[in-house]
Amino acid sequence: MPDTLAPRAVQLMPPVSVSPTLAADALAHARRQQGQETYHMGFGQAPFPAPKRLIDAMQTHAHEKGYLPVAGLPELRRAVIRHQHRLLGTDMDGVDVLVAPGSKLILYAVQMAVTGDLLLPTPSWVSYAPQAAMLGQKTIAVPSEQTDAGYLISGETLARAIRDARAAGKNPTKLLLNYPNNPTGLSIPDTLMQEIAQVCIDQGIVIIADEIYGRLAFEGPYRSISAYAPEHTVVTTGLSKHLSVGGWRLGVGVIPKSIGGLFDVLSGIASETWSCVAAPIQIAAIEAYEGHDDIENFISDCSKIHAAVTRYIASSLRAIGADCVDAQGGFYLWPDFAPIANYGASTTLSHDLITQAGVVTLPGLAFGEDPAVLRLRLSACDYDGADALAVLHGSEGRITPEDVPRFAPRIPLAMSALKQFFD
Repeated sequence: MPDTLAPRAVQLMPPVSVSPTLAADALAHARRQQGQETYHMGFGQAPFPAPKRLIDAMQTHAHEKGYLPVAGLPELRRAVIRHQHRLLGTDMDGVDVLVAPGSKLILYAVQMAVTGDLLLPTPSWVSYAPQAAMLGQKTIAVPSEQTDAGYLISGETLARAIRDARAAGKNPTKLLLNYPNNPTGLSIPDTLMQEIAQVCIDQGIVIIADEIYGRLAFEGPYRSISAYAPEHTVVTTGLSKHLSVGGWRLGVGVIPKSIGGLFDVLSGIASETWSCVAAPIQIAAIEAYEGHDDIENFISDCSKIHAAVTRYIASSLRAIGADCVDAQGGFYLWPDFAPIANYGASTTLSHDLITQAGVVTLPGLAFGEDPAVLRLRLSACDYDGADALAVLHGSEGRITPEDVPRFAPRIPLAMSALKQFFD
């Protein structure tokens, strides 16, 4: 008989934590199932009912069950290109489109395809840096500043980060920007977008522009850094935030043909991972990109409501002494509680708010902030979007922060819980 081989431990990659946003959502639901009073400001899920046009299209095509092309349904890809052209004047012959089950996978695939290290402004969304780490890539922090003017990242700061990284033996090849930004709710002024774009052109840096909140900008039209660096910018976006269909998992990437071979590499990655997005979802999504008046009006209405809710919360936070600027888009706020909280870490503050006040937030540490900085990200979505739309339509399309208690009673209750906690 041969000797029995000794058992060996299974070798695993370093642990990958559950995304903090998804963990916060699970925690809030668990608390509510247990009957605990919970104000859910930890997860960004748009609260409005899905547009009827999209639901009808989904129901009509629910029987479609075949595999679709890896890059996406041709009709959908063409609709996305036309949509980007209407919004930004994008050269329709200069881009390809890749469809994926959510924009998160496109972000991961682009990070995989463009080898090298990632330039990442701080603070930033919770999944960017972990994705780079999973790919064995380094993350290079690019400092930013949050003011009433927006999410400020200067070209000079970016250029310095690139120089310092190269001097340290790193290989910065791509910059990931998100605007309006998660977690701050702020956008990047046009002048700074132009500076950033020029630095990336000069230094051969690929820009990955996460514009998932782009259609929820409160003031002015949709804006993209791709207008200033079209041959260097990959745009990722989707339907989840402005059309309230996050669970449909439909994301798109707009890939410049000038980055030779990138679209083919991404298509190859898709073929070996997600294969394709479900057929009924892709067919229904065509309606979202055709520019129908009802869809465009829905987006406008939701943006007005998001603006009113975030401004109500920001004003309430300032009233209790926190430092908080108004959001410029999306549905997040990034207050600093240092003026009213005596804590050594944002994680401890976030924990105590959950356990003592029932308010679920996310600590700044999850977004790359210094642990000692007492910033928390607050999501402004804990209300019934149908009620909000009814109030808006009953007010001839006008809505203000003063209207928020009428359709979102949990928001003022959350603000009262915060006030009592800090008092």
